[in-house]
This record gives sequence, structure tokens and C-alpha cells, in this order.
Amino acid sequence: MGPLDGIRVVEFTLGIHGPYAAMLLADMGAEVIKVEPPDGDINRQAAVVGGPYEVGSQFYACNRNKQVACLNLRTDDGLAAAKRLVATADVLVENLRGGVLEGLGLGYDALAAEHPRLVYASASGWGPKGPYATTASVDIIAQGAGGSVAHTGTPETRPLPAGVALADHAGAVFLALGIMFALYGRERTGRGQRVDTSLFGSQLGMQVWEFSHVLLDRGDLSMGGKGHPIARGIWHVFDAADESFVLAWVTDARFAALCEVMGWDDLAKDARFATPLDRVENHEPLYAALRDGFIEWPWEELRQRLEATDQVFSKVNTYTDLASHPQALANDYVTSFESAEYGTLPMVGFPIGLSETPATVRSRPPDLDAHTVEVLADLGYSGEEIGAMIASGAVGHPAE
Repeated sequence: MGPLDGIRVVEFTLGIHGPYAAMLLADMGAEVIKVEPPDGDINRQAAVVGGPYEVGSQFYACNRNKQVACLNLRTDDGLAAAKRLVATADVLVENLRGGVLEGLGLGYDALAAEHPRLVYASASGWGPKGPYATTASVDIIAQGAGGSVAHTGTPETRPLPAGVALADHAGAVFLALGIMFALYGRERTGRGQRVDTSLFGSQLGMQVWEFSHVLLDRGDLSMGGKGHPIARGIWHVFDAADESFVLAWVTDARFAALCEVMGWDDLAKDARFATPLDRVENHEPLYAALRDGFIEWPWEELRQRLEATDQVFSKVNTYTDLASHPQALANDYVTSFESAEYGTLPMVGFPIGLSETPATVRSRPPDLDAHTVEVLADLGYSGEEIGAMIASGAVGHPAE
């Protein structure tokens, strides 16, 4: 039994921002019912992985432990079924463009009046207020708008986005956190409330140190390059002969030990690098010297020397590396699910450990229309009514 056992979540979502937030709740035991249109979430077709289990990797990543009901909200019966479903929910999660659910009578104001305990969680691109409130956005737009792109890259590369869906995932975590705040508040007040997060706002929240520095200093930051625009000293990506690695938090003792184990007597005696402040002020020639020194060493030999001198470092891991990384496996950050249809399915695990009520993987991401009949029956529809709704196209996935 998870900590959210007994909580029902109904989601009208697509992509990562909304679905991943709802999946985090599902991993913690909530019953999550995803409402999809008759032709399914478009992300079922995004980056489809071949093999026996053909699935869009984006959908796969964000929709385990859920039920799915295909409801055609453009029909009266499909919309009525959606409203009946929402009436049973503790939480509604949506990340559709502003105004879509309001036009269907599924906006916050309409539902809060009828269901005062409902937690209504909206994930938008730009936030609910202001001139961009109804403007479309996606991950890379939010990265660019939210400041991270401007400070990633080098003068030669110019601004660069992160190579991952950084804004989507950050937004999802903030959304799930906001839902938990609201559920806890409901326990104390008896009332639900609206939760609003956005890709744009989440980007600012994920850069609170850097942005605060600029707000106080009144001067913008440079690009981070292979390090960080504020964190100087030794805080950098370097290259060994055959791998790249990151090195940081090199104290006086660690710097002296590093120079000794590497045989860098001249570097140890260089007055430009004598103190931490000297190494900050002269970080460019220091980095150049370290780059020239590290590149000569095969990674395994260099790793042993870094480890022996208590350096804070890591090889730059690829996703292939992480799939079998002993630390990821030991903490269930990488896990798997035994599927009756497809055997062992690898999955990214839940990133938070709870000693008494840990996250569980109870089901793989659902096939389209897998639970429509079951969900409608639970809402009180008779078999005859369900059959008529399927025949009319109000619910279910149309036959090919």
C-alpha cells in the first residue's frame, strides 16, 4: 500500500509535463485514470522503439501504473462520461492549452463549485496570468525563455539547449509537489484548490541560485562552457585520453594531493595557484594546464589516481552506461517490470526512497483503450449503455 492509496487522479494530459507528474503520484499508490481521445495520446507515436513491444518511448516513460479510458469529448455522451469520472476524483491534472477544458465545462471555476474538495492541477507553458498566458510552449521554448540556454554553451558554439527535456521534467516535479501541497492542505481545511505550474516558472525555480545572483549583482552571467558561470576554482568537464569526466570541490589538500600523484611539481609550486582565491582568479590558465595534463592519461589509470586522492569526480556517463551502473541498480533508480506479454521491461525507477511505503511498479504503460469499459462500468454505466456509446464513437478506440 502506497502513501497515496485511495487517492483517485484523473488526467487530461499529453507529453511529459502532465503525464510524468501524474505517474509520480501513481508510483506512490494513487489510482490514476488517463483520459485519451479516440486516436490516443499523440506521444504514443513519438520516438517509437521497435521490437516486440513497439511503443513511443515518451509515452512509455511517463505512463506506467495508470489506467486509460478513451473518451471522445467532442460528443455529448463522451463529455458526460468525463464529467461523471471527474466527479469521483480527488485530483484533476491537465496540461492542455489554456481555454480547452474551460470550453468543455471542465475548467476550475465550473468544477470547484460542484466539487469543492477537488484539487485541480494545471500545467501550462507560461503561467495562468500575463500576456503569454494562452501562448503555446514546449520544452525547448521554455529552456530558451527561462534563461538556461543563454548560459549554456561557449562563445564559439553560441547558446545551446540542454540535450534533455529539462523544462518538461522540472515542470512535472513542481506540478507533483504542488499537488501534494494541496492534498495536505485539504486534510486540514476540507477544501481543494487550484494548483498552477508552468514550464517557464519551473525553469526560473530550477535556477534560483544563478538568477538570484543576477538580481543582486545587476549584471548578467557569462556562458558556463564546460563549467559554471559562477562556480569557479576547479568545477569543470575535462577529457582523459579515452573518456570525459567531471571534477569539482578541489580543496587545498586535494589540489596538493592531485599534483603529487600526477607528478605535477611545477603546477604545485606555481604562485598563480597557491590558494583557493588564486585558483579562482586564475582559473583560465589553471584549466589549460589541467586539460593538457589529463588528456595524456587513459581513464582507468587516471580514475585510480583521482580516487586515491579523495577527489570529487565522476566519469561522464552515457545512458548506456547508466543502464548497468551499479549505483543506479542498487538504489532502484533503474528497475524493471515483468510483463506477461513482453517479458522483462526495463524502466527508469522512482527517484525518492521511502522506508515504509516505497514506490511500486504495478503495471506497464497501458495499451490504448485498455480500461475504457472497466472505467465506465465503475461509473455505473450498464453494459447496454457502454455498447451504445462504443457504437456511436463517444467512447473507445475506433476499429482500424
